[in-house]
Amino acid sequence: MLSAALNTIRLTIKFISYLEYATLNKTFTMKSFLFICIFCMWTSIMVAQTDTCIVHLKSANTNYDDGNYDHVIILLTNGISDCQLSKQDLIEVNKLLILSYIGIDNLEAANASAAAIMKIDPKYQPDKFKDDPKLTAMFVKFKPEPIWIINISGGLNFPDIKVIQTYSVVHPDDATGLASYQSLTGFQLNSGVERRIYGNLWIEAGFGFRGTGYKHTLDSVQGTTIYYSEKLNYFDFPLSLKYYFLKGRFKPFMQAGVNFSWMLQAYGTSSREGQEDIVNRTPLRNNFDIGYFGMVGATFAFKEFSIFGNAGYTYFPDLVNKEGMRYADDVNLYQYYYVDDDFKMNNFQINAGVAYTLSYKITKMK
Repeated sequence: MLSAALNTIRLTIKFISYLEYATLNKTFTMKSFLFICIFCMWTSIMVAQTDTCIVHLKSANTNYDDGNYDHVIILLTNGISDCQLSKQDLIEVNKLLILSYIGIDNLEAANASAAAIMKIDPKYQPDKFKDDPKLTAMFVKFKPEPIWIINISGGLNFPDIKVIQTYSVVHPDDATGLASYQSLTGFQLNSGVERRIYGNLWIEAGFGFRGTGYKHTLDSVQGTTIYYSEKLNYFDFPLSLKYYFLKGRFKPFMQAGVNFSWMLQAYGTSSREGQEDIVNRTPLRNNFDIGYFGMVGATFAFKEFSIFGNAGYTYFPDLVNKEGMRYADDVNLYQYYYVDDDFKMNNFQINAGVAYTLSYKITKMK
């Protein structure tokens, strides 16, 4: 209601500015005259409507103080139906309706007005120090349950290399010491959408970027040591079920699902005795993999927002290296005598992030 009045004032100021411009530039025509008439009629209607709304609201408060609850209900349900009320004004109107309905022992209608407030603001709580205690008793029955949540997070990952079979150009394939792999700390950025299925069980679909890597050292290759490292980038599309254990602001959770990973690129760096080469290894890598993951974490809510942290492990059953491409890298094969082993690369990761509740379902407790 106040915003409507302010808009009318702003338009009036613009209109006066237009009249000044028209007068100074001598462009005052019949079209300008018609415009003035229409504007004056519209302004009169808006001002009259605003005045009527203010009168009805003041009258409703006065009648409530006098105990005329039926008249309050008539004024608020019929007299201001066409008023342009703000969100806060609507809440105040329904609060007065609740108290008036309680005054005439119409608890069903009072509950309906309380439900209307919860629809406007699902997290609404009466002020224990300012509002009538009867309001607090009404809203205890209503419980907002989040339905849709979006989240973003980021963190670190640590590859877990599993060598299935070693291969060598200068040593027997099963020689000891060939599987000397070390993980490189990587990072990931994630986003997700959660939907409540039933009770505390949710389903989540996500999208993420993951950068990961490892290094591999080979001793005694023509009297030198070969140092090889590789960085791999993936797009991840996880789909999972998540279960929250508590109902308060702090909620631990468990999560399990499947992760669809597409490789974007893989670059390897090889070096020996001052020589170094960087090679695009993407053609030698499987560009799609399906992993299975489990995760534990906890979240802490601040109204619509919450912060969370989690830790999880992803198992990828397929090899990282592509079959039949072991000897396809001429640089590493002939200059460094380096070929791929058959290996898998699982992943451990930790994350921290923030979530926002998009919508709620209001449930009434019996």
